Amino acid sequence: MASQVEPATPGARAAAESVARQSYGRLLAILAKHTGDLADAEDALGGAFARALERWPERGAPDTPEAWLLSVAKRRLIDASRRAQTRQANEVELMSRLEAQASKGADAPLPDERLGLMLVCANPDIGASMHTPLILQCVLGLDAARIASAFLFKPATMGQRLARAKARIKAAQLSFEIPETEALNARLGPLLD
Repeated sequence: MASQVEPATPGARAAAESVARQSYGRLLAILAKHTGDLADAEDALGGAFARALERWPERGAPDTPEAWLLSVAKRRLIDASRRAQTRQANEVELMSRLEAQASKGADAPLPDERLGLMLVCANPDIGASMHTPLILQCVLGLDAARIASAFLFKPATMGQRLARAKARIKAAQLSFEIPETEALNARLGPLLD
C-alpha cells in the first residue's frame, strides 16, 4: 500500500505559517534577485513551503527554517532551469526535423508513426499494467478520466500513473523506432492485448 502524506501537524503548520508571515517577502526578494523572474521565484518558494508541510511533520522544523526554505526553493529553480535547457535543446532538434519534413513539400504525405508509438507504449520496461492505458491516451487521445473509468480507478490516480509511465519512457530513453524482430516479438503480445 502506498504511503500517503499525512496532514501537517499543528506545530509544523505553525512553524511554516510563522516563517511565511515573518520571512516570505525577504525570501522572495532573494530568489527574485537571483532569477530575475518574480513568477518563477514565487512558484519555487510556494513549492518549498509545500515541501515543508510534507517534511516538517515527520522530521520536525529545522533549526533555521528560512535557510531550509531558501535551499529547497533554489534547488527547485535549478531543476526548472535544467528542464528548460533540455526543452530548449529538444526544440532545436524538433525544429530541424520539422523543417526537414517541410522541405519535402507541403503536399508530401505525413509518415504514420503510430506503430512506433504503440510499441513504445508496450515496452516491457514500462510495466504491463500501463501498456493499454498509455496506448489509449497517446494513440487514441483519450483523457485520463475516461481511461480511469474503464479501469475502475480514480481519474487522479490514473493521471499520476500515466505521468509516471511517460517519465519512465523518457528516463529510459526508449526509441520510438520499430525494434528488431526479437524485441518486436516481445512487445506484440501486450500490443495485441
